[in-house]
Order: sequence, then structure tokens, then C-alpha cells
Amino acid sequence: MSEATPNLTQLIRNEISEMGGMITFHRFMELALYHPEHGYYSSGRSRIGKDGDFFTSISVGRIFGRILGSICREVWHRLDRPREFTIVEQGANDGTLAADLLDGVMEFADPFSQALQYKIVEPFPANREKQLYKLQKRPEISWVVSLEDLPEFTGIHISNELLDAFPVHSLRWNGAKWMEECVRLNSSALEWTTRPIENQDLSAAAGLLPSNLPKGFRAEVNPGMRPWLQTLFQKIRSGVVLTVDYGQAGRDRYAPHKADGTLLSYRNHMRFNDPLTDPGLRDITAEVDFTALSEYARSSAFDILGYSDQHHFLVGAAEPWLRSLMDSSPKIKTDLRALQTLMHPGSMGTQFKAIAFGKGFPLDSPLSCFKYQRPGIDSLRD
Repeated sequence: MSEATPNLTQLIRNEISEMGGMITFHRFMELALYHPEHGYYSSGRSRIGKDGDFFTSISVGRIFGRILGSICREVWHRLDRPREFTIVEQGANDGTLAADLLDGVMEFADPFSQALQYKIVEPFPANREKQLYKLQKRPEISWVVSLEDLPEFTGIHISNELLDAFPVHSLRWNGAKWMEECVRLNSSALEWTTRPIENQDLSAAAGLLPSNLPKGFRAEVNPGMRPWLQTLFQKIRSGVVLTVDYGQAGRDRYAPHKADGTLLSYRNHMRFNDPLTDPGLRDITAEVDFTALSEYARSSAFDILGYSDQHHFLVGAAEPWLRSLMDSSPKIKTDLRALQTLMHPGSMGTQFKAIAFGKGFPLDSPLSCFKYQRPGIDSLRD
């Protein structure tokens, strides 16, 4: 496994030389995570859970998938129970979420389970191989390589910790203007440097950032979120986009403890502040800017259905699920312990947020998962 690092590092060095001495951090992150052969995600090297590099809500237990299945059922009801209903998952990793969700849904031989199709958007063969192994003998599942290949559908698009792994631009405030952070070579080591912003779109995004921050403040710009939403709007006839991730909105994005930005890398459950080390062997993430995401959604003509921390999201979402537990399953105690972990304010309960966008979706009342939403849609505005 460690053999990939020298190969990818050398590729990055070569590209830096070819580009005149530096590359943008966005390009570095793109190579580190998604290089076709050596990238952390594209190579299939990413690992979650106890024996992996980090925990997610999915790795805590089956409960998260089952509750999402309950939300999908509610969306189906709110859309007047269409005969064909599609769940699209993106960022499926090894297929655990799909397995947990479908195990819960398919326990009921009912019209919802009969209407259901499950599509996974998976561009990487190594990940698809894992998913095929875990999800074999499930005729309701099919795969597409990209969102562009996805046929139009009525239903729900779900993702968990997807957007935090989109490559980002890193910017630094020099006291007078925003500068772009790049990666260069110092002898054989990779190091940070800055330059004036050259990209027109990035310059426009920087123009929307505050100019009253302390010198040296770092902020990230995620350019992939807008086209992602635009493509989804084109593909959805009617339905919901639901994504769960960690990040902030409004003025919380520029709190003093965010002065060095939110870029982190993870390996073997250790967190590192320098994302330039061991490219291809570590996960690299940046917190999601939910205010920017909601503005992109509005500009794409989506309705904002709700925004909540994971604690309040699950309080509402778990109610219909708990009501469905008419018998006392031996796994219920395990599920409830996992639910406590997902909701605990000191762990995942407040760090993670859930946001949903709708197209052609009834707005008369909120989905159950947003019944108690905090901090709520109003907090998304600057």
C-alpha cells in the first residue's frame, strides 16, 4: 500500500515542474484523492470504521441507513406514492449504507418496496467491486459512472460525507486582499506558497468573502458544489436532494477558531493539520460551507426544505422509524445505543449537519427529519 506514495508524490513533483514551479491546492487535492491509479478514493484505499482511517455515521451501525430508509419512504408518500421511485446514492464507498437502508425497506413487502429502484453513482472500479461484493443478489440496484449518465428520475438523491471531499481552493487574507494558496517544491519536500488569484471564477468567489478578517485568515472555496447541484436539478423530475456532512453556515464560518481554515487529513484515526503529507495515503477534507451550498441551490431553482444539526435531524427522523418497530427485535438495543452516538452533542450530534433541497416537492409541511430543525434555514444567510 505504501508504494503508492512515492509514485504519486513523483507525479505531483513532475506536474509542479511542468507548471512552472507550483500548482494550485485544488489541483493537489484532486490528485491526492482522485488520481485514477494512486488517489485515496479512486484506488479503493479509503477505509472507514474501526479498522479504517475515520468513522462516519454509517460505520456506527445499521441505524443510520434504516432511518434514511424511513425518510425515503416519507418522500415517496409526499410525492403521492409514484409507481417508480428512485433512490440515488453518491459516495457509496463499500455499499454499507445501501445494504442497511435496503435491509430495512425490504422487510416490508409493500407498495413502497415494490416501487423502489436504487442507483449508485460510482466512477471508480475499485469501489464498485466492493459494492458488488456487499450488495450481490439485490436486483433493485444498478450503477452509473457519473451524474451525467443518470437518467431522469422521481425520488431522492442521498449522500453522506460527500461534499467535504470535493477538491477545494485554499485562500489566505493578506490584510488587503485574498491570495490563492498553492503547492511548490522546496528541495524534495512539498510546501505552501501563495500567489495572486488568477482564475476569474475564483476571484468572483473571493469577492464575496469578508474583508474584515485578521491577517492570515484562511478560507476554502468549493467550486464543485454549484455544477453538482445544477446537474442534479436537471436529472430530478420531482423529489429531494438530502446530504449530510460536517460544516458551518453564516458567521460561524469565520469564527476565530477557524482562522487557519478547516483543511484536515486523516489516517488510522489520527487527524493531521497538514494535508500535503503522504498524498494518496490519507483522506483530505474541508468543512462544507452550507451558506454557499444553499445559495447555489437557490440559484439552481431548488427549494430549501430544511437545515439542521444531526441531533435535531435524527430526533425528527427517528420518530416514524421508532413507530414502525412494533415487535421487539433483539437488535433494537444495539440500534438505540448507536442512535445515541449519532445524536450526542459532544460527538456527531452538532458537528454534522443535514440539508435538503426540493424540486416539485410539496412545501405545505416539513419532512419529519426537519420537524425540530436547529439552527434552521434562516441561519444559512450571511
